[in-house]
Amino acid sequence: MKKSFNRYFICLGAAGLILAGMIGGCGPVRVSKQYQKFNRIYIGWVDLGKDDWVKFGYGTEKEWIDEIKTQNVNLQTDTREDMKGLQVIGADSKTSAVPWHADTLVIEFSHVSLIANQLQCEMSLYDGGTRKLIKIVGVQPWPFSFNSSGDSSNMSIDGELSNSMHNLAQDITTYLTTGQ
Repeated sequence: MKKSFNRYFICLGAAGLILAGMIGGCGPVRVSKQYQKFNRIYIGWVDLGKDDWVKFGYGTEKEWIDEIKTQNVNLQTDTREDMKGLQVIGADSKTSAVPWHADTLVIEFSHVSLIANQLQCEMSLYDGGTRKLIKIVGVQPWPFSFNSSGDSSNMSIDGELSNSMHNLAQDITTYLTTGQ
């Protein structure tokens, strides 16, 4: 009985190591077959609405615009960390030109909303060479991480956004590695 019990945990441990290697381990991430022709991923701008600064409790419009930029840079950085082995590039602003190249998978976001500080959007994936839409996915990344006590109610909007953007990066990785 003890031997089979130990084998069960060894199998679980091996599966965990394989999964960790696929999603941000030491080696390059392995994307699903339909995305293997792309060497670069372009992450578009998540437009959080520059005029909504009062709604979200920011003192000035500039503070909110700076927060939006920070969140987009963090999304690009987190995606880059998750997608090792591929070049991840991103928009510098809402009006950045999309790099339409054959080796680039273009990811753009639309219908972005923050409802009760929870990010929701559509994510469109395009073939950068043909500009052909591959897939549209509705995403609603989990908005926050729970602290050790399980309480998330005291998290600020920037903390909730940061966690949502981090989770959006993980959603991107999941869609690209599983093809789902």
